[in-house]
Amino acid sequence: MAFEYQTTIKLYDTDAAGLLFFGNHFRIVHDVYQAFMENSGFNFARIIKQGEMLVPIVHAEADYLEPLAVGDELTIVMSATNISEHSFTLNYDLRRADSTSVGTVQTVHVTVDRTTGKKMPLPISLREALQKIAG
Repeated sequence: MAFEYQTTIKLYDTDAAGLLFFGNHFRIVHDVYQAFMENSGFNFARIIKQGEMLVPIVHAEADYLEPLAVGDELTIVMSATNISEHSFTLNYDLRRADSTSVGTVQTVHVTVDRTTGKKMPLPISLREALQKIAG
C-alpha cells in the first residue's frame, strides 16, 4: 500500500509566471519523504543530531506533465522499489484532486554510516516500513 500525502501549492512555490517552480517538485516530495520517515519511527532531528546513519539521496529525476498553480490541491502517492541491502528508490506521483497525474519524481537513497561515510545495511525497521509501501 502506497503512502499518501496531501498539500496545496503555495505562492512561494511558484515562479514569476505563477506556475510551480520546477525545483519545488523536489521540495514537495521531500516533505512527503520526511512525513513517511517520521510516521515510520525515524525522527530526522534525532537522526541528524545523534543517529548512526545518514540516508542521502544519490540520484533524483522528475517529469513535469502539467503545470501547477497557486491553490492547486495535490495528493502525492509515494511507493518504494529496488529495496536492496544498502539502498532504495522512492517513486512519487503528484496528482490533482481529480486524480490526474501532473508529475512524477524518483529519488534513490543509500544508507551510510555517519562516522565513516561508507554504505551500511538498511535497518530492519526501515526495510519493513519500505516493504509496506513497495509497489
